[in-house]
Parts: sequence; structure tokens; C-alpha cells
Amino acid sequence: MITRPIVSGQGGDGYQRLAGYVLNVASQHRPADPACWTRLNAYSVDTERAGEKVAWERATNCLSDDPGWAVKEILATQARNRRGRANHSYHLIVSFPDGEQPTRAQIEDIEDRLCAALGCEEHQRVSAVHQNTDNWHLHVAVNRVHPRTFRNFKLFRDYYRLQSACVELEIRHGLQRTPHRTEPRGREDNAKIRGRASDFEAYEGRPSFLRWVREMAAPTLVAARDDGRGWHGLHDAAARFDLEIKPYGPGLVIGHRSLPRLWLKASSVDSGLSFRAVTDALGPFVPPDQVRRTPAITSYATPAPSGPLDEAFKQARISAIAARAAALAKLHEPHPGDDRQRAPYDRDRLRDERLTGVGRRLKQDAFPDPADQPRKDRAETARRQAYERRRVRAQHPIPNWQGYLETEASNGNEMALAALRDRVLYRAPTEGPRLEAEDAGDRRHIIYVHLRPRVRRDGRVIYRTADGGVVVDEARSICITDVSPGAVPLALSLALDRFGQRPLRVSGTDEFRAQVAAFAGTKGLKVRFSDGSLERQRASAQRAHTTDTERKPGHAHSLYRGSAITVWRSSGR
Repeated sequence: MITRPIVSGQGGDGYQRLAGYVLNVASQHRPADPACWTRLNAYSVDTERAGEKVAWERATNCLSDDPGWAVKEILATQARNRRGRANHSYHLIVSFPDGEQPTRAQIEDIEDRLCAALGCEEHQRVSAVHQNTDNWHLHVAVNRVHPRTFRNFKLFRDYYRLQSACVELEIRHGLQRTPHRTEPRGREDNAKIRGRASDFEAYEGRPSFLRWVREMAAPTLVAARDDGRGWHGLHDAAARFDLEIKPYGPGLVIGHRSLPRLWLKASSVDSGLSFRAVTDALGPFVPPDQVRRTPAITSYATPAPSGPLDEAFKQARISAIAARAAALAKLHEPHPGDDRQRAPYDRDRLRDERLTGVGRRLKQDAFPDPADQPRKDRAETARRQAYERRRVRAQHPIPNWQGYLETEASNGNEMALAALRDRVLYRAPTEGPRLEAEDAGDRRHIIYVHLRPRVRRDGRVIYRTADGGVVVDEARSICITDVSPGAVPLALSLALDRFGQRPLRVSGTDEFRAQVAAFAGTKGLKVRFSDGSLERQRASAQRAHTTDTERKPGHAHSLYRGSAITVWRSSGR
């Protein structure tokens, strides 16, 4: 779950425009009086689109439950505040992961608790759930003017309050866990990764150097400080992790021996490794050059390039940079509206004004300041050039490694899918019945491109069947979030292609497990189950199907006949 406040424009009708967007009121159906929205069936809950965009709407802390009348009441409340210059509206978006659709009661509780975390639980608001994208998202339009005191509410640390509330709500409602930053940089406690390390983990999807040192080397270093061997023992302990300790400024730093750019403060790893704590225990610092060099047992390693995939990414990035540079170079060509083209016109205009025989006072009234028009022209040229630069950058994006892997995985590149899954640091398990192998160490990474799946940042591949089923192919298992007749054969096909002949573990309800075993036996799939009861059910279903086939000769069975989807299996699988 991700929350994001949106800065909306100021003005008398700012909340009306915001509420119109939240309720999906079409511009041609947006009269001046919001009370007419319901009478005209303006918002999409009751339009001919039959709720295509808005799943449901809600008005809170208003006298009327009708959204149109609630907006009119909120506009009247905002009109009572005439002194506040800040924006009277607050727009909050709550987005849910792909495939996650909480119930209406859960979403209403999420909205109430997020507003309570902001301190505006008594304020009027209109909200709606949009379902026109793969990610369900909640829009909340909050009136910052209090309905009784008519004071404009000032938000303080709203971003961090929202992130803290999201952590609690994800646990409360059993939602997928998402990394959240609950404190600004430098203010987190010592048990968390601070500053750039957390940013590195969020963007790179792998542990930072600080996290690795804390988890792997910190206990050994603290123990070496107290084992009585002095600085020699501490340096030997650090060398076993390919680390070195040396003074820097007023304190100590810990760095990587093979990667010279990786350094961090020793006190950020553990308070017991600060300069004062170590010198009080071991005495004055002894350089590591005076001790023998101990070979490293383990080391923090950066990810190695992915061979041809890495080379292809470099070439794609070089091509994108060259294309953007060429497009930006064209912007420097002469343009009819730039200063070089308008300079002769401005000179002729000034000369004509000076040659007129009109008196000074009359001339000032008849003509504006001669410098005003060139100044406006230059401002307009600057705005146009800025717009063209933004348009060029949007048309020629420069790919990054994460985005390149996602695009290649969507196109069926199995190496990109494997690299994408190896980068994941935070992987919250998907709720629902699942199929997994007992030993998936040498599992394959495949993708059915013809089914047009959606590839997530964490390497999950989401398939949607025609009958409403949703199958999530994760790194080590296959989960079915929405069970349907078409989702079961797709999940079994993925398990067979990915895990081969290894026994499968099936988790879920008894009905689902029986359905999987019956389908595997009926279709004659070469799969085995680790659960003995499921294996007996599969064998029984297979024998019954074989007997029935012998009684009806010439009746051919297809793997996916009768299901809601069709999967074309390649000859190599």
C-alpha cells in the first residue's frame, strides 16, 4: 500500500474541480451547482459506463451522504475562511498492489485511520475508489477548513505520518507489506538503515554495505574487541570479512579492502565500535599495516554483470542517450519566436515610435513601454523552450537497469526475469493457495508471453485468465489469488515447466487441493505430489479417466480442453 499527497491548484473552485475528478464527473456534465451532479447522473457510478472507473464513493462528516450535496456543503464551509491564504483542499491517493482488492469495509477503515493520523478526522471529505487500472486506488479530497472553527488546518510531517500509519494498516488488514520510510534521513534509530543506505536498498533491491556489515560482521567485531587480543585481534576479525578499520577525523571508519569507495562510520555499525569505546578497551590505535594480512573468508560483493544481457543494456542506454542528445541539439536551431528572429522587428518598432511627432505625454498614453513587448517575448520564448526540452526528454527516456529488466522480462527474456528476481530484497508473500516444489534450487524462470502477463518490480509475473482467475508466478512458488477453472490448469502448467518432475506441495483449502489433484489425474499430467493423499487422488482420477477413454475410442483429450484459457506449450517444454 502506497500513499501520496497531491498538491492541487488554488482558487475558489479548486475543491469543486478536485471533487469532480475524484468522482469522475465528466466535464460536459459538470454544472456550476454540484447538487445537480446526482440529478444528472454525472459521476460514473450511475452513468452508462456502469461504474467503469469508480467502484464506490463516500462522503464523510457532511450533513448529506450524496457526494454532490456534500461538495456544495464543503464549498460553503471554505467560503467562511477568508483570511487563510493556503490551499483549502488536500488530495490524498492510496494505491494498492496489482491484484489486491480490499473490501469496502477495509478501505473505509484505511481512509478513516489515515485521516486520523494526519489529525483531520473531523474534517469534511469526499472519497472514491477507482478501478480503471490494474492497481485499485483510493482518492480522498479533504477540506482543510474545519467545519466548526473555520480555520485552515496546517499539515505537519504528513508524509511520515502516512508512512507510519501504512505499516500498521498493512498488518491490521493482512495486506501486502511495502517498505516505508517512517522517519527523515538521519533520525532513524540505530536498528534501521539510515540515509543513503535505505535509498540504495529501495532502488537497487539488494542489501547495502551498511546492512551487510551490521548483520554479518558487527557481532564478530564487538566480540574481538573484548577477547583480550587487542588491536591485532580486532584487525584479524575485520580481515576475515575483507574489511579494515582506520581512524578518520575524530573517529573510526570501516571500509572494504577490495572496493576502496565503500566506507562508513564505525559508530553507525555498532555503538560499541565508536572511537572512544574501542580506545578505552584497547588503548591507542595500532595501524593494520603492523599486523599480518589475514585472508578473507567472506566478502560483500557487488552484483556481477549479467553477460550478454548487461552488454545489451549498455548498448540500449548509449543509443537512448545519443537519440536524446540529437533531439535536444535541434532545439538550438533558429526559431521564428526566439530573440535572434525578433530583434530586427523590435528595432524597427522602436524607430517608428521615436519618429512620430506625437508629444511626450500623448505618446506615453498612446504607446506602452517600448521595452515591455521584448520582455514578454523573451519570457514566452523561455517558456516555449522549457516545454520543448521537457517534451524531448519524455519522448526519449534513458533506461535504467531496473526498467530494462522489467521490459525485457515482459518480452519473454528468461535471463532478465531471473536477474530481476535476484535483485529483490523485500519480497512479501502473496496471499492465497500456492504450488511449490520441495527443492526449487535449480528452478527455471519462464514466462508465457502469448498470455500477455504483467511483470512487477520484484519479479512476480501476474497472469489473468478469461474467466477472472489470477495466477502469480513468484520466484519460488506459484500462487493463485483468484481461483477459477482456468487458473488451475495454468498454475499446473507453470509448475510443470518450472519445477520439472520434483514433487509439488499444494497449500490451500481441501476443495482446492482436491481440484488440483483431480485435474492433474484427468489430464494425465506428469506431476507428483509430496502429500500422499493428493497423490492417491491423482492416481485414482487418472485410472478412472483411462478407463473412460478406453470405453470411448477416438475421443481425444487436450491438456486445456474445457478450461477458460488456452495455453500453447512450446515444443521444448
